Amino acid sequence: MNNEHTGSLRDELDGLAQQLEELIATCSQLRSENEKLRLVEETLNVEKEELVSRNREAKRRIDLVVDRLRSAQTA
Repeated sequence: MNNEHTGSLRDELDGLAQQLEELIATCSQLRSENEKLRLVEETLNVEKEELVSRNREAKRRIDLVVDRLRSAQTA
């Protein structure tokens, strides 16, 4: 009976060790994925800032054209 109990504990420990290995592998995979996503996020943020800047410049130019047209109409 003691042998059966030891075998059962051994099986349980082996199962826990396997689960731990899987958890470590998953954690490693998630860290790698997270790093890649952070790089993508950084790239997208830079692109967003560039687009916002270009949008502001386009709006500024449009406002200048509109002001010139208004001035031309009143002159």
